[in-house]
Formats: sequence, structure tokens, C-alpha cells
Amino acid sequence: MIRFRIPIVILGLLAITVTGCGLVEHPKSAMRRMTRMFTPNPEDWDEGTDEDAGEWDFVGDEARGDQAREKDPDPWFKKHLMSEKANSIERNLGID
Repeated sequence: MIRFRIPIVILGLLAITVTGCGLVEHPKSAMRRMTRMFTPNPEDWDEGTDEDAGEWDFVGDEARGDQAREKDPDPWFKKHLMSEKANSIERNLGID
């Protein structure tokens, strides 16, 4: 009786391990797929910096109504290192 069980158990374990290897993706193709998934595509998003319509400019005026607008002491930094979106946010906050 045990003679018949041992080959059946070995055959069952072998069948389970072989089919498991067939279901697992090869590491090289899995790595390629993962790097392709995390590589940024420039057409995927639009930051919208060119679309500043000034629709929220009144918020800074209302919030700082009794205070004078601040002047930036270093205009070179603002002109050459800050993006247009950052400049728009600062203008909205009352910083010129």
C-alpha cells in the first residue's frame, strides 16, 4: 500500500512545482515591464502653467486688504529661477 502512495505523492509534488514555474514570469521580462511602468512619459500630464487666467487673484486682495503688498528684495532670483506658476502664486499672496 505504501509502495503505491510514495510514487503518487512524488508525482503530485512534481506536478505542483512544475506548473508553478510555468506561471511565474521570467525576471528579465518582469523587470522590463516594471521599468516601463515607472518611466515618465512627457505626454501623460499637463502642469497648466500657461493657463493662468487670474481667476483666484481676488483671494490675496481680500485676505491682505489692510496690508501693503510686499516687494521681493531679489528680483533676479524671481525672474531666472522661479517658474511662472510660482510667480503666479506669489502674486496671489501679495508679493511683487
